[in-house]
Amino acid sequence: MNTRITPTLDHLLTAALAVAGVAGVVLYAGAGAHALQAAGLTSNSGAIGGVANFVSDLTDNVKWLAATFIGLAIAIVGLLFTMGHTRAHDIAIKAGIGAAIIVGIGGISK
Repeated sequence: MNTRITPTLDHLLTAALAVAGVAGVVLYAGAGAHALQAAGLTSNSGAIGGVANFVSDLTDNVKWLAATFIGLAIAIVGLLFTMGHTRAHDIAIKAGIGAAIIVGIGGISK
């Protein structure tokens, strides 16, 4: 049995990948700050205009999805009541609570 430790190809590959990873981290360490400055964020400015527009568009999309959910829930619960489903009341209550939660979220309803 050979007790001497010899570097194998796997060990060399692992070491090379580790060195490359450390070099990448060191090379791109300040890239995030430079990207924010290039986007217009300085110590004197407020929010980045592009991010504010993105959040506004995202909020509008969530409002649309919430309105679609509420409309579909009303239609489906109405059909369940019409068909005489035994758990229609339970589903209506759960859908109502879900709609109240969605409407009650402060960031969406502004």
